[in-house]
Amino acid sequence: MPSLMSKQRLHHHICLGLSTLLLSSALIGCGSGESKATKETTPTVSVPKPKNFNIKTPVEMRNVTLKVFDNFDDSLVLERNLTTTSEIDIVLPRILDRDRLYRIEISTTPNSLIYDSQSRQYQSISMTLHGLVEVNTNTLTQTIYISPSSEAVYQRALVRSGTLPTDTNSTPTKISALQLNLATTDVNSALTNAFYQLDIPNLNSSYLLDIFSPPNTNLSLYTDTYLSFGFIQQWANVYPNNNYAEFTKNLAIDLKDGYLDAKKIRGDQSALTSLVTTAPDNIDSTKNNAITIAANQKSARENFAISLKQAVLQLADIHQQAIVNPKGYASLQQKAYAGSAPTSNAATSFRIFGAGDYRPAVGFSDTTQTCNGSIYPCKQGITGINIVTANLPSIEYLIGNYKDSTSNCQLNIRGDGWLELTKDGKTYSSKLDGDTTDNLLQVDKANFEYLLNSSSAEPNNSTLQYNFVQLKLKANQVLSASAGLDSRKAPDQLQTTLLQCNF
Repeated sequence: MPSLMSKQRLHHHICLGLSTLLLSSALIGCGSGESKATKETTPTVSVPKPKNFNIKTPVEMRNVTLKVFDNFDDSLVLERNLTTTSEIDIVLPRILDRDRLYRIEISTTPNSLIYDSQSRQYQSISMTLHGLVEVNTNTLTQTIYISPSSEAVYQRALVRSGTLPTDTNSTPTKISALQLNLATTDVNSALTNAFYQLDIPNLNSSYLLDIFSPPNTNLSLYTDTYLSFGFIQQWANVYPNNNYAEFTKNLAIDLKDGYLDAKKIRGDQSALTSLVTTAPDNIDSTKNNAITIAANQKSARENFAISLKQAVLQLADIHQQAIVNPKGYASLQQKAYAGSAPTSNAATSFRIFGAGDYRPAVGFSDTTQTCNGSIYPCKQGITGINIVTANLPSIEYLIGNYKDSTSNCQLNIRGDGWLELTKDGKTYSSKLDGDTTDNLLQVDKANFEYLLNSSSAEPNNSTLQYNFVQLKLKANQVLSASAGLDSRKAPDQLQTTLLQCNF
C-alpha cells in the first residue's frame, strides 16, 4: 500500500492511542485536515477469452473430421465433423495456454472427397493432415494453414524431437517450439515457401477462376499461389495416376531429413516416390563450406528449379494468364525457383533455397589438436541436430535406425542426440548433449574415418569409469557400434566392451 503522509501542526490537545500502531492510525484522523494522500489506481485486468481458429486448406475436402489437441499432454480440445473445409471457423471450448503447442488434425472418412484441380472433379481420398501451431496472443482469431507444407513440417519436427520413422509409436508431445520453428525453416527452404501461409479460399469449382485469375491481383499472393499449385502440377506431370494424398505423403517422407533430395531417414521402410533425382552426399569434411556444398548440389537444385518453373508456367498457360494477366505472367517468368549460389562462406548454415542435400559431412578438418588425452585429433561438445555451433561437427547424416539382422542388434541415432544400442532386450544409451565426453575422433582424415563417443559428464559407477556408446564411422555411414566402460574421456578402444554390433 502507498504510505499516507500528513503534515501536523502544533495543537494544545493530543490524540491518545493505546499503542504505537494505534497512535499512528490516530494521527491520520486527528490531524489538522491538511494531510494529503496518493490515490491508488487499480490496474485493468485483461481476462483471457477462448480463442477462435480460422482453418484454411489449399484444396477443398468434404466429409472429414477435424480434431484439435493440446500437444503438451495430447488431450483433445475439440472434435468436429465437417461437411466441407471451406470456411472453417471454430470457437475453442477453453482458453489455450500460450506456452504450449497445439496440434490440428484433419482426417478423412470412408465418404471423404477432395477437389482434383487436374480433372476438376471430386475424388475419393484417404489421409490425415497435421499442423502444429504456437498460440498467437495478439489477436482473438488465429488463422491455421493445413497443407502439404504443414504435414511436412510436422513430420520433420517429429524427427527433430527424437522420433524415428521406425518407432512403433510416434510421440508428438515431445516436440518443442524450437524444434517446430527449425522444422518450419527446413521445409520452407526446401520448398521455397510453397504453401506457407497461403491465404486463399480452398480450391474448388466455385473458386477456380478467382484463385488462378484473380480480379484484383496481389502480385505476391498470385506468385505464391502459382508456385504452390505448380508443385502439384509438376507431380501430376510425372505421376498422373497419383492423387493429392500421394503427393503430400511422399513430400513429407522426402522432407523428414529436412531436404528435398530423394533420400529417406536411415532405416525408414516407407516407399518413396520423389519429385527430384537423388542428390549427391557431401562426404568430405574439408569441403564443409557453403560455396563448395552449393556447388556439389548445383545440378540437383537447378534441374528441379527448371522443372518447377515449367510446371508453374504450364499451369498459368492452362488458365491463359499470358493474355488475361500479362503482368502476373511476367512475374512467374521472372521468378527465381531456387536460391542463388553463395559468394561467401557462412559460419553455421550451408543451405540454399530449393532442392538438394545441404547437410555437412560428418567430420572436421580445421584442427589437429587432441582433447582429453585422445590419441587422435578431436572435437568435443557434440550435440543433436537442434543446436548448431560453429566449428562443431554435425550428426545430421547419421540420424536413423540401423539393424544387424545376424545378431538381432539395432542402433538408434535420434535427432535430439540420444544414442541407443539394443540387443536381446538390453539397451545401452547415452545422449550427445555437449559434454566433454561427447566427442568425435578423426581416425583417418583421407578416408573419412571417425569414432563418435558419448557418455555422461562424470563416471557413474564404482570403478570410476564412464559408460560409453561408441560408433565407428566412415563417409557418413555407421560401420559398427559398441557399448562399454572406459576411464578416459575420449577413448579410441573401449577398455571394457559390453556389447558390439556391426552394420
